[in-house]
Amino acid sequence: MSWTEFGLITSGLITLVLLLVAFPWLRRREVRQRDVLSNIEIVRQRLTELEREVSEGLISEADRQKASDELKLAMVDEAGSEATVKKQSALLPLLTGAVLAISTGTIVYGSVNHLQQVRQAEAAIESLPALSDKLASGDAGNFTAQDIASLTYAIRQRLRSEPEDATGWMFLGRLWMSVGEDEQALQSIQRAMSLKPGDMTIRITYAQALMVSEDAGTLTAARRVLQSLTEENPENDNLSLMMAVVSARLGDLAGTERYFALIRDKLPPQHETRLALEERIAGLKKQQQAVPVAAEQMTAKTGFDITVTIADEIKDKLPDDGYLIVYAQDALSENRMQAAVVKMQLQNFPVSLSLSTDNAMVPTFTLASLQQVKLTARISTGDDVMPAAGDLSGVLTVPVSPGEVLPLPIQINKELQ
Repeated sequence: MSWTEFGLITSGLITLVLLLVAFPWLRRREVRQRDVLSNIEIVRQRLTELEREVSEGLISEADRQKASDELKLAMVDEAGSEATVKKQSALLPLLTGAVLAISTGTIVYGSVNHLQQVRQAEAAIESLPALSDKLASGDAGNFTAQDIASLTYAIRQRLRSEPEDATGWMFLGRLWMSVGEDEQALQSIQRAMSLKPGDMTIRITYAQALMVSEDAGTLTAARRVLQSLTEENPENDNLSLMMAVVSARLGDLAGTERYFALIRDKLPPQHETRLALEERIAGLKKQQQAVPVAAEQMTAKTGFDITVTIADEIKDKLPDDGYLIVYAQDALSENRMQAAVVKMQLQNFPVSLSLSTDNAMVPTFTLASLQQVKLTARISTGDDVMPAAGDLSGVLTVPVSPGEVLPLPIQINKELQ
C-alpha cells in the first residue's frame, strides 16, 4: 500500500466517523427545536386562557397566579430534563465514533506499518562495516544466509540513496559472486567500472568476475584487464598468480610459465593452486610436442560437416530472432573450454555448417589435439556461448578422426531449464 492510498483511506474513514457522529446530533437538534417551540406556544395559550378566566370570574387571581407558576415550573423542569437527555444521548455517538476510529486506526496501522522492516534495516546498516570487512577479506564463504540478506539489504539501501557509489556496486558484485550469481555480479561490477574505471580494486574484482566464466572470449577479456594491471603493478604477486591461472585456462603455455615463475617459490609445495598449475603446464607441453604431427594433419583439416535439424516437438519454441551456436569440447576431461565454435544468425532448418580446426579459439587447443569430443548445437536469443535457461539444445559425443572432416547430423531436441 502506497502512502497516497493510505492517506486517501484515512481521510475517507475520518470523514465517515465525523458524519456518523454529527448526523444524529443534527437530527435530534431539529426535533428538539420543534418540540420547544410547540411547548412555548402551548404555555402562552394557557396563560392567555387563565387571564380570560380571571376576567370572566371563573377563577380567582390567586388561582391564576398559582396555575401560572405551575406552568412555568413545568417548563423549567422539562428544559432541564431535555438538557440531561441531550448530554446522555450525545455520549453514545461519541463512544461509537471513538471506538470505530481507534479500531480502524489500529487495523490500518497494523496492516501498513513497517516496524519489522525498519528494525531489520537498522540492524543491517549497523552490521554493514563488519560484513564489508569480512567480504573484502575474501571470507565470504563463511557467510550465513542472514549475513547475505543483511548485507544485500544494507548495500541496496546505500545505493538507493547514493546510486553513483562505485564501492557499493563493487561490494554488491562481490556478494553476488559469493553466492554463485555470476551474471548479476558481472553487471554490478561493470556498473562500478563505469563509475570509477581507474580504481585498481574495482578492476581486480572485475577480472575475478570474468574469470568465473568458461568462455574463451570472456577469459581473454579477463587477461586483458590483468595484463594492464600487472604492467602498472609488476611487483604484485596476486596479479601474477591470476595471470598464470587465466593463461593456463586459455592454453597459453608461454604466459603460464612466465607468470608462474614469478610466484612459484612463494607458494607452499603442496598448495592446491601450485599443483594445479604445474599439472596444467605439463599437459600444455605435451600438447605442444604433438603440434607438429597435428599441423600435418590440419593441412587436410580435422573436424565435422554438421547438419543441424530440429525435433518436431520443440519447433513451436523456436525464437523469431536468435543465434545458432555449435561448439566442440573435450569429452575425456573436465576442461570445458571450446575447441571450436561456430555462431550464426538463426535461419531455416536444416542448417549445414563446417566445424573444424579453422574454428579453434586458441591455436594450442583444437579438434586435432582431441580424441573424442562432445558436440553441442544450441539455439539462443543471445550470442553467448554459455547456456541459459530457455535455450534449445542437442548434444552428441563422437570420436575425432585426425586429418578428416566427417559428415555428422545433430538434432536439437530439448529445452534447457
